[in-house]
Amino acid sequence: MRHSIAIAILALILGACGDGTTITRVPGRPWHDATALADLENAAQNAILFPRTSHPFGASLNTWAERESQWIYGHAVAHNPLIDRTGEDCAEDQTFEHVWFIPRIAGPRVFSGSRTCTIPAGRAIFLEIGAYVNEYPCPDPNFHPAPGQSMFDFLTQDARNFMNGVNRLEVSLDGRAIDDVLSYRFPSQDVFTLTGDPSFAALDPCVTGGPQPTVVDGFFMMFKPLDPGDHTIRVFGTDVRGANKTYVYHLTQL
Repeated sequence: MRHSIAIAILALILGACGDGTTITRVPGRPWHDATALADLENAAQNAILFPRTSHPFGASLNTWAERESQWIYGHAVAHNPLIDRTGEDCAEDQTFEHVWFIPRIAGPRVFSGSRTCTIPAGRAIFLEIGAYVNEYPCPDPNFHPAPGQSMFDFLTQDARNFMNGVNRLEVSLDGRAIDDVLSYRFPSQDVFTLTGDPSFAALDPCVTGGPQPTVVDGFFMMFKPLDPGDHTIRVFGTDVRGANKTYVYHLTQL
């Protein structure tokens, strides 16, 4: 794997991580201190991700979150990667040249599942850890903005409140944990347009089949292209409403 302990030690010697982050000694803490070394390993492990404020392939991670939502909702339920529990549909309509989407696995509130997927060489991996997509209108006549409330504020309110309930997230690649997963939250910055496949209304009754103003709020991260070979991404999460979910993705990067 690209970011091994040896590379972390090399970064220590050189004084910087591969992404340009300067590594400084913690005052009063020797270099061989176990906590200091763990901090360095975490920094090296997170370097496999595009930084949160970056614009990989010309777009912010907030925008990639919206694109991933459009991609999921645009698929018919029969072969939708969101509800695929084996990986047989993981290549459906993966049309972005540089990015491959890995959505969460739809399931009950307490759920454990896995997928197997082969990813073309050179593709970055955009992982949806968990998200709330909120579009308008819905059949509920009470679902509408209050007088003077913008569509963005109205849709964002429910999405934000729901995602605020997430209280624990863990993500690891090949057994090595990503640090500070809860900081990888990327809500929409404005309303975007989503056109869902009519059959997706079986999963989300607000889907009309036509263009709808939408927001998404959720946790996402984009992995830089992995080394060729087999890899495992594991996601674990809980929320205040009793959710307890584990997703395991067995990936082969060509």
